[in-house]
Amino acid sequence: MRSVSSKSLKITCACALFGALIFGGTGCATTINLSAPTTLAQPAVTTLPTGSRVELFGQLQSTLSELSLAIVNEDKSRAKTTLATVLNIWASLQPQIVAAGGETVDQTVLDMQRIIDLASSSVERTRPADADKALRFLDLLIQSQQ
Repeated sequence: MRSVSSKSLKITCACALFGALIFGGTGCATTINLSAPTTLAQPAVTTLPTGSRVELFGQLQSTLSELSLAIVNEDKSRAKTTLATVLNIWASLQPQIVAAGGETVDQTVLDMQRIIDLASSSVERTRPADADKALRFLDLLIQSQQ
């Protein structure tokens, strides 16, 4: 009886594995679909909200309350659209807060950023409570500005 050495067994296994990879790998060809559209989607043009700080704060309050409702109703597309509106209002409001100056301008900007972060996390994590917190914190911030 002939004895098979472990070295020849390893070589045989390696050859079999290599052959399987060569023949198995060629079966996965890529198909190119030439009838697929090649145009890229055009980005939507965004117009930032305008108004005084008081008006923008009011818009932000109503938009944050809509955000909470959208999340509770599990309407993801509405929640994302509402969050985009919140971010646009903040983009218009932040320069006005900075331009107004004052002793507490840095703290106001930081507080507002926390509110915006809560609104963002409410959509990303599907947490209506975060949107509610953002609205309550915004109310407190508005009261402190008066």
